[in-house]
Amino acid sequence: MLMKLEDNRLATGPRVLDGVRVLDFTCVISGPYCTRMMADLGADVLKIEPPEGELLRAAPPHRNGASKLFAQLNAGKRCISLDLKRAASIAIVKRLVKSTDVVVENFSPGVMQRLGIDYPVLNQHNDRLIMCSISGFGQTGPAAQRPAFAPIVQAWSGYDMVTLRYQPGIDKPLNMGLPVADNVASLQAFGAITAALYYREKTGIGQYIDIAMFDALLGTMQKDFQVMLAPDKFDRLYGPIETSNGYVLVMLVSQRHFEALAKIIGQPSLSDDPRFADTASRLRHYDQLMTITARWVRTRTTADVLARLTERKIPVSNYRDIAASLNDPQLSHRNMITQINDAGGPLTVPNAPFLYSHTHAAVRPWVAAIGEHNGAVLHDELGLDPLTLEPK
Repeated sequence: MLMKLEDNRLATGPRVLDGVRVLDFTCVISGPYCTRMMADLGADVLKIEPPEGELLRAAPPHRNGASKLFAQLNAGKRCISLDLKRAASIAIVKRLVKSTDVVVENFSPGVMQRLGIDYPVLNQHNDRLIMCSISGFGQTGPAAQRPAFAPIVQAWSGYDMVTLRYQPGIDKPLNMGLPVADNVASLQAFGAITAALYYREKTGIGQYIDIAMFDALLGTMQKDFQVMLAPDKFDRLYGPIETSNGYVLVMLVSQRHFEALAKIIGQPSLSDDPRFADTASRLRHYDQLMTITARWVRTRTTADVLARLTERKIPVSNYRDIAASLNDPQLSHRNMITQINDAGGPLTVPNAPFLYSHTHAAVRPWVAAIGEHNGAVLHDELGLDPLTLEPK
């Protein structure tokens, strides 16, 4: 009997990072997505913003003056506002660090050191502290100081040219779509931080983590990295095949899928073709196989192709807009679409991308305003006047 993991979506249920305290100095995407996932798993994330708020609060799309992008990436975090150019603010950070497990920041390399709150300094206040810095190219090295956002790293790393390589007939690099470098770096940081928490649990030792978008993105280009080292004239494209009224994507990797398709399209003799006789040969001649498949597909509707191939469990999909996800029964079953609330009102967002058997994983359904928790943190926890930052 399968466990109903999808029921473990209570924002108030026990979670794997309950009790972990995080100071979040990050902005835009590469850091906030990491700390949002930590908050989804129960961490108490305290976001530290400048008095005017971080950059993403101004980023569209908006409704009723509130950024929907900021809300999705920062739901479930507490927020205080500090001017880090003030000595009193730096003193507050050092006090907070004493009871903090993790610090995450994505300033340009060297900024935390200039502010006087880099890892060697903060470690003196808490020798169990784990600190993670996320940047474009790393904290040291000849490119460390190079200004970087995801589009820059994706262009510089070769990622965009790898993508272009799979677009026949197009010579100009494409506009950036998804901020892949930001998201991959966030995921790497999330994994590295949780691993460091586990190591500290075993040894009592905290440590510093350096995450570079360049490094993280390079690791995602596995096949193309190896092709670059040893060029192979054979390659395969996974792309759209035109139907009579749209497009589908078909994957024919396994022998079973190939043989099933050969029968569906009325060419069972393809199984005896030496180009497709085994997996290695089939992959080396994959584009030729897709050309044969396309002749059959183009005479049929998308619905017909989906029905015929799905019946034989051949991997196939039509191309859907992201809006289709809102009513997708699979995501509904997994409780993956949920609502949060911010100053603009209710907002539909994806839930936490985790399901556990014994603990819960869910986005907390609220988004803090700038400095919303100044009173609770500065006054109640630290005994300071929230306006003057002096002892009350």
